[in-house]
Amino acid sequence: MSATITGTCPDCTNWKYAGSQLGYDHIHAVRVLPYEDHEDTQLVLHGFATGFASERIPGLAQTWIFFEHLEPALVFGRAGRMSSYDITSYGVYQAAREVRFEHDTGRQVTTLYVTGRALDREPGEDKHFVRWTRGVNPDSA
Repeated sequence: MSATITGTCPDCTNWKYAGSQLGYDHIHAVRVLPYEDHEDTQLVLHGFATGFASERIPGLAQTWIFFEHLEPALVFGRAGRMSSYDITSYGVYQAAREVRFEHDTGRQVTTLYVTGRALDREPGEDKHFVRWTRGVNPDSA
């Protein structure tokens, strides 16, 4: 999968975090997520994206990690932010990850859709951390 080339996708370039990230061809800010879809040539999975920003690490202006569940997305965001030097900000958002085959180009294209309302640092967030801890299996990678 190739990275987005800034300037070729109006949905990517109109967003303040436009640009490329290895593993995603497109990263779009949306108000409404696309419907979940499981077809032979397209898979759309709903979940959560944790976005990190750093002004200190070149190439890490904005980096997104997709999770299927809210608990690990919140834990990952909080843990990353505890690196007070490397990560200057983070946010957790509802998201969808789409992988589709483009017949015109003959290649697989991966798009991350991210909504605009942050879910982190809300009242009751600690309950998600407890639920995540209960699901951790120390014998599993």
